[in-house]
Amino acid sequence: MPVGIVAWQMAPLGVLQGIYAKYYGLSLTAIGAVLFFTRLFDAVSDPVIGYLSDRYYQRRGSRKPFILIGGLLFIVSSYFLYVPQGGGADVMATGAQPASVSVAYFTFWFLMFYLAWTLFEMPHIAWASDIAPAADEKIRIYGYRNIAYSAGLLLFYSIPLLPLFDSQSITPATLEVSATTACIMMLPLLLVCLIAVPDSTSAKPARRDASEAPKRTHNEWRQLWQSFSQNKPLLLFTAAYLLMYLGTGLWNGLIFLYVDTYLGKGHLFAQIFLMGLIAGIVFTPLWCKVALRFGKKAICLVAMALILCSVVYTGLLAPATSGYSDILIINMLMMIGFACISVLAPAMLSEIVDYSTWKFGVERSATYFSCFTFIVKTSGAMASALGLGIAGWYGYDATATQHGSETVF
Repeated sequence: MPVGIVAWQMAPLGVLQGIYAKYYGLSLTAIGAVLFFTRLFDAVSDPVIGYLSDRYYQRRGSRKPFILIGGLLFIVSSYFLYVPQGGGADVMATGAQPASVSVAYFTFWFLMFYLAWTLFEMPHIAWASDIAPAADEKIRIYGYRNIAYSAGLLLFYSIPLLPLFDSQSITPATLEVSATTACIMMLPLLLVCLIAVPDSTSAKPARRDASEAPKRTHNEWRQLWQSFSQNKPLLLFTAAYLLMYLGTGLWNGLIFLYVDTYLGKGHLFAQIFLMGLIAGIVFTPLWCKVALRFGKKAICLVAMALILCSVVYTGLLAPATSGYSDILIINMLMMIGFACISVLAPAMLSEIVDYSTWKFGVERSATYFSCFTFIVKTSGAMASALGLGIAGWYGYDATATQHGSETVF
């Protein structure tokens, strides 16, 4: 249940750079630099939190303290990030740029936001592996988790459609309503989760006998490095997703500005992404079923092909010729493809964790998940910042209504 609220508060990250550029006057190059710095911090903190979570779990048998602290910090940081002082409805009413919204303010609360997300996400996604030892159970529980995540995204994109606002565009006013509502709901759902869900199941992945296990050295860091460098499935898995997230990071970094300020269809953005999220939720159980029948790797390739089609189709659109159906198609393909990836990638990684536990004799699920996330976030940060940087370097102005051929390029 708290995953849904976390997703709700993560959803605005796709439009936040456009909001701060359009309503708060920050330059695209400044925003790109902040995104790069904060996401690198987020990526670097992931392995640290993952390692500490595993250490605590090995000693105490629980990951819940990390999740609680992360959830509480998430409430505070997300509110101040999305509702800066003097922002919200006041910005919409006056059109003025709030003096308090500076690059330093944006950077600080972005850092706190990512720290909170890491404290919650790394132990939580590993916790799912702890309570799902069998392959079919892994797919099922990560399927449930993805449905909850998609439901949270759906709630965010439903906010602009409420009759509270004059338009269906995503603005500081809609972010204020969204962030306030999500923060209020987070605490009770977080507490229910921590109280009701067990720390783990009694069933554990098969391990080698003590006589078969590789000899442990006194250097723990050396053992940790060997568990990565000598794990071929992990290396292949990480390389494949590194390439995918480099490509989609460029798309994600610019899609809101692309639809809103280039195509001029910002009023359609929320409802189109809402339709895409619904499609992702509907397709999630189907992805789970076909993966069990045909194998996770084959189905992941199908999902990546859908994502690739979305990216290519996006590059073919133009303001004069594109309409509702075009934007809907690119978003539906992206969301349906990512619905599959969001379920099968952690399920595959969880099986790699089981293999590693058997081979090296130490359970490191949070460390593996966090290091994989480190690779994904680092590539995403580089790609998103690069996309915004290229747009800024070519002179793209998010506040302009007409764009020259060079900025369109």
